[in-house]
Amino acid sequence: MFFSITEKMDMWSCFIESGKNKRKAALLYSQRFGLERQVPSSSIFLRLEKNLKATGSFNKNKNRKCTKTTEEYSQIVLQKLEENPNTSLRIVSKEVGISYSSVQKIAKKNKYHPYKRNTVQHLKFDDYERRLVWIAKVLVEIEDNPQFLETICLTDEAKFHNNGNVNSQNLRYWSNGNPHWHTEKNFQERYGINVWCGIFYDKLIGPFFFSENLNGDKYLEFLKTELPILLEDIPLSRRKNLVWQQDGAPAHNKNTVIQYLNCTFGTNWMGTYSPKICWPPRSPDLTSPDYFLWGYLQSVVYKEMPANVNDLKQKIKDACSNIPSHVLVKTTTNELLRRLAICLEVDGHQFEHLLK
Repeated sequence: MFFSITEKMDMWSCFIESGKNKRKAALLYSQRFGLERQVPSSSIFLRLEKNLKATGSFNKNKNRKCTKTTEEYSQIVLQKLEENPNTSLRIVSKEVGISYSSVQKIAKKNKYHPYKRNTVQHLKFDDYERRLVWIAKVLVEIEDNPQFLETICLTDEAKFHNNGNVNSQNLRYWSNGNPHWHTEKNFQERYGINVWCGIFYDKLIGPFFFSENLNGDKYLEFLKTELPILLEDIPLSRRKNLVWQQDGAPAHNKNTVIQYLNCTFGTNWMGTYSPKICWPPRSPDLTSPDYFLWGYLQSVVYKEMPANVNDLKQKIKDACSNIPSHVLVKTTTNELLRRLAICLEVDGHQFEHLLK
């Protein structure tokens, strides 16, 4: 049977909703589309998942790596791990020439465990499938348009303090800062500033500073009056195809904000209640401001502690302006694709501890 991308996407949604039970998924698909489409066998759903995890596509890759876990391969893998305990299973997979899952099986069989300590974002039970659905939809968009990632403007807010701390979900698993900075000096005044930034492929948009804590009204005013100014340097041809991304912060989910985004971007925006591609909650590991920008800014801004709030703002501006465009491109394309693939491999669960 031949199935279109749209049909495969609908099968995947049924499969996820059915708790990855192939028979229930086939029944659900038949109930929804049986009158207008051919109904796939239950085995098709497992094949879709297998292809998606192996190739990042619903289609089978004819050039897949060998998945053998023979004794010979086991010895080579274990030798690699002994020679370099700090290596990653992905690197071993490339060096040995077998699949990542095979290397995982060999390591697990021989009781090798990654002992790196990481704290990751807590996920609720239904978050896993929402992350998988989001990834699948993004991969479908990439199949239709290989430059799709270049159209997404990834955005986030963080709060920088004068004691060297940054309130951001990213810092739960990335910190380039000096852990004893906050004990080196007694500050007579405590202050913090709310910073917004966006990464639009090779461009960093912002920073923009909110004077007080962010709420829905302030965020809506920002979208209406400040964002158009921040985007003035972006060619009109790129702005027309821009896909806006925001996380599930309460300020982002106010009804007036959602209405404005629908009027301004149509279906070309990602958020908790977006009409096309809903952003999965609690997923800072999938957006470049979180997994790259805030940690980078912290490492640069606090090399010398800011003297006052204006100095802190200027340091943030200078650090943002000095980020090379090729670094931004890498974080929004190669690194994001790598994270999508790993998230698929672990069925939507946390994966930061698997990264090198």
